[in-house]
Amino acid sequence: MPGPCLEPFCAQAGWELVESDQNGASIRTNLHVSRPEADMYRRNRSMRYISIFVSDVADATPMTVVRPLLDDGFTNLDVGLTALLGTATSAEPGPTAVLGWDLPKAVISLHLSVGAIFLDLTSPGYQAWMDEPEQEYEDED
Repeated sequence: MPGPCLEPFCAQAGWELVESDQNGASIRTNLHVSRPEADMYRRNRSMRYISIFVSDVADATPMTVVRPLLDDGFTNLDVGLTALLGTATSAEPGPTAVLGWDLPKAVISLHLSVGAIFLDLTSPGYQAWMDEPEQEYEDED
C-alpha cells in the first residue's frame, strides 16, 4: 500500500508509481534523463525522503568529459532553484557539493555526485533527526 500522500504527489507531478511496499516505493519520473526513476523511503508508514535523478548517469563516460557537464548542470539547477526557492539555507562545496532549502513541508537538497545530479525531498521531521549531533558515549570503566 503506497500511503496516503504518494499517489496524489505522483499524479500532480505527472509521475508513475511503479512498485510499493512497507519500506518505500519505486517511481518513474517524466524527466528526460537516462534513468527516469526516483526512490521513496519510509518507515512506519511515514515518508522519510524521495531521491530523484535529475541528470543522466555517467556510467562508462570518462570523467574528463562528464565532470564539466555535471558542474554546469549543477550550477544551472542551483540558479533555477534559487530563483524559485530563494537562497539556499545550507551549502557544502566541493566535488560532491550539496545545496539545501529548508521549507515548512519539505527539505529540498540538490546533490552533485561523481556520476550524476540528484534531488532529495525530505520530510522535515526526518531531516531534524538526521541533523541531530551524535551522542558521545563515555567509557564506563
